[in-house]
Amino acid sequence: MMGNTYIFAGGGTGGHLYPGLAVAEALRTRQPDAKIIFACSSRDIDRTILDPTGYVSLPQPILPFPRRVTGLWAFWRAWRASLKLARECISREKPRAVLGLGGFAAGAMVRTAASQGLPTALLNPDALPGRANAYLARRVDVIFTQFASTAACFAPPLQKKVRCVGCPVRAELTAGRRDEAVEYFHLDANKKTLLIFGGSTLATSVTDAVVALAKDLGALSKAWQVIFVVGAERQAEIEAKMQEANIGGRVLAYCDRMDLAYAAADLALARGGAGTIAELTAAATPAVVMPYPHHKDRQQYHNAAELIERGAAKLVDDHCRADPNAQALRAELLPILQSPAVLEEMHRRAQIASKPTAARDVADWLTAS
Repeated sequence: MMGNTYIFAGGGTGGHLYPGLAVAEALRTRQPDAKIIFACSSRDIDRTILDPTGYVSLPQPILPFPRRVTGLWAFWRAWRASLKLARECISREKPRAVLGLGGFAAGAMVRTAASQGLPTALLNPDALPGRANAYLARRVDVIFTQFASTAACFAPPLQKKVRCVGCPVRAELTAGRRDEAVEYFHLDANKKTLLIFGGSTLATSVTDAVVALAKDLGALSKAWQVIFVVGAERQAEIEAKMQEANIGGRVLAYCDRMDLAYAAADLALARGGAGTIAELTAAATPAVVMPYPHHKDRQQYHNAAELIERGAAKLVDDHCRADPNAQALRAELLPILQSPAVLEEMHRRAQIASKPTAARDVADWLTAS
């Protein structure tokens, strides 16, 4: 057995790093003295996310695979340099296991570790594997997925490696209390709460659709209030429109207490990113999902499919125009807001679909390696 050092390889987006941080948190509960190294990208977002955590970070020169031939030389040089860095890191740290977090920044470290016979695994939160995970899948020992349907995306010989555990989320995300949330957001404890957010990109089309639906929501203001995350640029504008429509609750530039937001939420309106779906699932929050419409592979539709099939979520297409989107929400969102029985059934189904132990399951595999 090799020691208690672990390398988590990946980065470039919060969607790759946050599940890794959730696993790191679970790992530290098992091995408080574990040394966890994040072999990340050199993007600013990685430093912003990782610096406050206290974990060791190792920025790699690695670059995404280029879309144009003119970028191949720069990619190749960065790849070679990252392989060298990986070999040096593994030789120095002698890790017990390496966990790939997905994305281009996972490639060099996971490949090097696998070639040296170290225990290796991948996190694959999206329903459809990205290019990097598709490349690494045949080299690793285990592929942890959020969705059972993802197994079919890999070649038959690789499917035996797949373990559907859900997507790791921070334990604190599901630890919020409703009474604390009511106080924190200055909500009415006697009303139900609709949580509206568009993920890290804030989803302008979702915000505009809700504004177009403001009168309808105002008509339900005796029973419902909102927590509406809209970004700093639009906060004052949207706050005025909500007040004009007599919609109670809070309009936020940013929500730094999503644990309390989920604790307060009886229903969510959100995008279908892998991280968002993971949080909704772990928190057992029923939702109306409006997937980002411009991915060629319709990735967010696939991410939301399981919750929709289980009856824990409803799907609304994003038509990229406020009025058609508002009309679609009238057909799917308003009936839920108007029917306590429908909402209660969705909540029951969300609880059945919940997968809150993913981080612990991955940490268990790492420590047993």
